[in-house]
Amino acid sequence: MLNKRGAEFLVQKTIRIEGIECNHCVMKVGRAIASVKGVVEVDVNLENREAIVNFEETRTDLGKIRDAIREAGYEPL
Repeated sequence: MLNKRGAEFLVQKTIRIEGIECNHCVMKVGRAIASVKGVVEVDVNLENREAIVNFEETRTDLGKIRDAIREAGYEPL
């Protein structure tokens, strides 16, 4: 998938997350993931306790996204 500039390839990953219990958790995790450079879009789902993340594979990786989740106080599975 190409982004708006048509230059970078996007990767979509689903990350299960332990500890999400409420809408505040969803917002906190979403902000943490969105703060990672290279993340283009994030959708955190409370019911499924997961985040669907679209990111530019040349600018970030899954490890950095998982680190941001941990720093927010949650555990990526």
